[in-house]
Formats: sequence, C-alpha cells, structure tokens
Amino acid sequence: MVLFQCDGCGAQMDEHSLRYTVNIDVRAAYNEIEVTLLDLVRNHRKEIIALLEKLEERDPAEVEEQIYKQIHLDLCPACQKAYIKDPLHFQPQATGENNSLDIDNFLRSLGFGTTPPEA
Repeated sequence: MVLFQCDGCGAQMDEHSLRYTVNIDVRAAYNEIEVTLLDLVRNHRKEIIALLEKLEERDPAEVEEQIYKQIHLDLCPACQKAYIKDPLHFQPQATGENNSLDIDNFLRSLGFGTTPPEA
C-alpha cells in the first residue's frame, strides 16, 4: 500500500484517499532586453570572465535557487481548503494530537525561503 503524508498537517493518506498536489514554480523575473547591433559586435570577453570569477565563489545550488525553484506539496482536503483560502499565509489544519505545523518553518527546514548572504 502506498502512503502519502500531508505536507500541511502531517496526516497519513493512503493511495486511494482524496488528496491534492500543489506545484509552485518560483522564477527570477527579468525584463526583456533589446539587443542592438552594437551589443552584437562588442567584445564581451571581460564581462564574461568577471561573471565567471564571481560565480566560482558561490555555491552552485544557491545560484540555481536564486534563478528557479520548484516546490511540490501533497495536501489533505482540510489543508487544501486552508491553502486555497490564503496561499501566502497558509496555516495547516490540526488533525489530532499535536499535528500542528508552521508551514514557514517547515519550508525553511527544506531549504526554501533562506536568504543568501550579501555579496
């Protein structure tokens, strides 16, 4: 039997239980860049070397997370209702003895929401 655990409240759900999945894509936002003829003919070698040197000092996982991160959650019906009601301040529903969970702390424990040190 396949078991799932609600990422909100921690309730166990078997494979036939009603459950919901939440997929969150967090992407860095960029404005469109207009490339001119001058940009195409200019030598960018020094800029590229400087960028590569700067990146060598950084943790690759940290750099990747600053650009794109996927978060996948399984939610029970009660937590799905709470999530839909207020996704940015989601507080899971308690499902019994001491199953309450602070979603912010939970996501931080997985490495989400940590602020990179100032460069």
